[in-house]
Amino acid sequence: MSGSVTAPGAGGRPDGDDDEVRSTVDTATAPEAGPAEEVLAADEPAVAEKVDPEAPWERLSWRMLLVYPLGMLTRLLPLFLISLWLGSNRSNYWFEIVIVSMVILGGVLRWLSTSYQVGSTHIILRKGFFSRQVVTVARQRIRSVDTESDLFHRVLRVSIVEVGTGRSDSGKSDAERFRLDAIDTALVEPLRDELLKHRRALDPSLSEEDEVQWGSKYGEDIARWKVTWARFAPFSFIGFGVLFSLWLITWQMGDMHDRIMDLAVVEGTIAWLDSLGQPWASVGKCVAIWAVAGVLAIITYAIRYGKYALTDHGQLLYVQNGVLRRKHQALDKARLRGVEMRLPVYLRMLGGGRLEPIMTGTKKGATASTLLPQAPIKDVRRVAIRILGDSTPVTVPLRRHPWKAVRRRITRGLLPFWIVAGLIVLVRIDSGPSADIWVEWGIPAALVFLLLLAADRIRMLGHALLPGMLVSSHGSWSAKRTVLEADGIIGWTVTQSVFQRSAGVATVAAATPAGNGVYSVMDIDADEAWALAEALTPGITDVWHHDADPGGRVSPSLGVRRG
Repeated sequence: MSGSVTAPGAGGRPDGDDDEVRSTVDTATAPEAGPAEEVLAADEPAVAEKVDPEAPWERLSWRMLLVYPLGMLTRLLPLFLISLWLGSNRSNYWFEIVIVSMVILGGVLRWLSTSYQVGSTHIILRKGFFSRQVVTVARQRIRSVDTESDLFHRVLRVSIVEVGTGRSDSGKSDAERFRLDAIDTALVEPLRDELLKHRRALDPSLSEEDEVQWGSKYGEDIARWKVTWARFAPFSFIGFGVLFSLWLITWQMGDMHDRIMDLAVVEGTIAWLDSLGQPWASVGKCVAIWAVAGVLAIITYAIRYGKYALTDHGQLLYVQNGVLRRKHQALDKARLRGVEMRLPVYLRMLGGGRLEPIMTGTKKGATASTLLPQAPIKDVRRVAIRILGDSTPVTVPLRRHPWKAVRRRITRGLLPFWIVAGLIVLVRIDSGPSADIWVEWGIPAALVFLLLLAADRIRMLGHALLPGMLVSSHGSWSAKRTVLEADGIIGWTVTQSVFQRSAGVATVAAATPAGNGVYSVMDIDADEAWALAEALTPGITDVWHHDADPGGRVSPSLGVRRG
């Protein structure tokens, strides 16, 4: 069974899923006139119109000729190691010499072909030796000036500067970015002040006296990294990722893997765990792997977030972090549409959490902007309240969803149990009575664990409607509490799967150009689905207005009945 209803002329679109009914209404307004940035060919007339004849053209620092080859050769290091290992008996190294020569030549060509100009109305970047490109950015549309520097950059006292306009930074290719790699570090602050002075002019309350009073050149401190925060690092997946990468590398390095496994401490630990018998041997090995991954996670966490600081500078939030690769990001508050508190159950049990911005133009993945890394939950809430300027969205009790949603939390939460139980039974059939211990311990343990997760998902499920703001919460293993401004919502979607229709609940998704793009209120009563959207975006359900029998049942696909 399938079906879809779309708002006429409202940008709605049917969904192709056979198991869902989806209704969508967009509230997007017309975009701001004029492009904030453009990528043009060097000979296009539009380039000449934007060049300031009185502004000088600048080049990258000459030290870029050292930084670029060092960075590239570091990235190519695994290729060199494999090449040297495979050709350990050869006497010529032309392959390595050619690669190094090409990298050096590429750096020279990049330096010769790159120049930039800070004009009165636009900043212009010319780049490309064989295919010339020009990136232009309107100065009044600049929203952020981010900097970063890895170990090589810091040793040679140069930095990478990237200018953002906040509209489509997350989807740009490298060729479309206004990115200066690298310029003298001493020039970074004057350049950033020059490019963002129009933003400072929007905040008349900011003055030099304020900076002196705050005791920071960048503004008022909101949060700074503490060594004790590293205790949350083992309870993330980053350590397992690093461990898996190291494991793959050891397999590529001849007998390195065998040498590690033959170490006395490794052999002794494995022998001791095996002597405990099943299931304790398997549990002990999992704990040992987690311990090693935890150590790697702490190291990685300290390198990535060491020297973290979040400061408020009027219209801008500055985030800096990183020990080896230091980043400075400027987040324009005008682009902020809310915050998301990441509260996975394994962090909540330790009193921890994480805070992410819901902001237009931010990057995704490993380079995503973060307001607060893994930190105590009290600091997460304090920073969220500081950013939002109101404690109510963070502390307000959420409205619970109907018992039908609670029932779905239990039934969906127990689905993995039947898979685990089936696998254990298959192991018992294949291995015989020696696997009875897994049946006696594994199945009850899995049942208790998944029931506890289901109970936590019930506890976290809810939402609240505040004036001009939507607060939603759901999940357990990846639980999150989202605070989203109504002004940032550009569309609504109500979705019902087959099982949701039978249960009489629906998922309401608010679309926004900020953050992840969609934020959902899960398993709300179906009759209240569009009423929720109407409460935050008055008039949004007018497209569904109809004069049907007032006594009939109203599907969430048909919105809110009026009159």
